[in-house]
Amino acid sequence: MEKSNSISDAAAFDGAKLWDEILKAIVAAMPTQLFPLFKEVYGREYSKDTPIVVLGTETSSFQEDEEKPPTSTLMDIALLVAGSDYYHLECQMKNDNEMVIRMFAYDVRFAIIHTKEVDKDTGEVTLYFPRSVVIYPEKNDALPDDLKCRVVFQDNSEHIYKIPTVKIQTYSLQEIKEKHLTLFIPYTILRLRPKLASNRKQPLTRKELTEFVEEVILVLKEEYSDGYLTEREYYDYMRLFHHAMDRVLYQYPQMKEEVKQMTEPLIKLPSMIVGELEAEIAKQKAEIADQKAEIRRLQELVVQLSSENNTP
Repeated sequence: MEKSNSISDAAAFDGAKLWDEILKAIVAAMPTQLFPLFKEVYGREYSKDTPIVVLGTETSSFQEDEEKPPTSTLMDIALLVAGSDYYHLECQMKNDNEMVIRMFAYDVRFAIIHTKEVDKDTGEVTLYFPRSVVIYPEKNDALPDDLKCRVVFQDNSEHIYKIPTVKIQTYSLQEIKEKHLTLFIPYTILRLRPKLASNRKQPLTRKELTEFVEEVILVLKEEYSDGYLTEREYYDYMRLFHHAMDRVLYQYPQMKEEVKQMTEPLIKLPSMIVGELEAEIAKQKAEIADQKAEIRRLQELVVQLSSENNTP
């Protein structure tokens, strides 16, 4: 994936779909942060330099009435990893019994667009479903480990369509750190929301809040110092956590201001910006050098083959 812009526009995260947009922002700015999630859910590991392509998320429905235009739906995130592995991610706040139906419809359309294969000899069509997962950011004890739908075909054969769910709030900050599931960090502030209810006998205290935020910041700092986050990614996560905190604490201005002072991204000094640019330039020079070396190797191979062909 080519795009690597930093996350800086707060207005982009306003609105009812903030929690969806946080995940989309992570994918847009630092897509390799999804790799620990793929390992956690599907046991598949990828190196940091594995190519990622973000696919279009609009899929068309199919209607029998040709006079009516087809409708379309938008998936949250669709990806092609390593040139062969397809993924479909949805971020869902509520426990919706219809979610599995929507996922099945999404995946059928996805397969038709991206993975359909037709046997040249028999004409048989094969559809490969993506590796799908539904991510639930908010705590809900009724959430299942899997979404399941029993599909019965006309010949009475059956198949269980099953996709895993990820319940972010079941992961402690320590587990997030150990498994490098840093993309969960912006959502962790949601675990404090139930304690903010005015009718609670023991509402959230400022001490509990600041201790929690300090622990979150410590996790991010350790991920950065251990090399699992770049400096830019560290700052992006701080911004995203700040946006999430702003939403959760919008009715508690004093608490919000206190956390804001703790999480406000630090000003980047010119030397830091120059360092990032120099690192990027060095990377590009190395890539160009590799490409030139490959061109020389191919030229030498052409000369060698030409010489062999001209030998009597």
